Amino acid sequence: LIVLLVVVGIVVVLGVIVLWGVIALALAAQNAALNGVEGRMRFIEGQADAEIQRLATAGERFDIVVLDPPAFIKRRKDQKTGEHAYHKLNREAMAVLAEEAILVSASCSMHLSESALLEIMQLAAAQAGRTLQVLEFLGQGPDHPVQAAIPETRYLKTIVARVMSV
Repeated sequence: LIVLLVVVGIVVVLGVIVLWGVIALALAAQNAALNGVEGRMRFIEGQADAEIQRLATAGERFDIVVLDPPAFIKRRKDQKTGEHAYHKLNREAMAVLAEEAILVSASCSMHLSESALLEIMQLAAAQAGRTLQVLEFLGQGPDHPVQAAIPETRYLKTIVARVMSV
């Protein structure tokens, strides 16, 4: 099982982790050593899009890809640009997924609905000649309570999907 995790402009693979910054990389390496898995991990520092493209070009494929970017839509005026960024990241992830794999795509943008994230994932899959089967919709935990009168407080969303070839 090989996992690629993309976090805040970074890529991580259970086997490979691309994290943001030297401190994050050092902590990840230390954690891997504490858990006795350092020999199965690769840590890569770099921009997620560039690293995913590099991994795709190298022919690397992963059973699970986790995308957890920063908020690409911080203000309503950023909607179009942000949706494009989420689409680009999900589309790039399709290139490193194994024949049948799991894609976990998250967003912390309050201006991006769960249904919009799903549409973005579906479009990225279709463009890659793949299909999606949603396994689970996830949201924020009790440490991020949703205010009933303020729907924007339900801003954390994650979709877990099986990605298959058509």
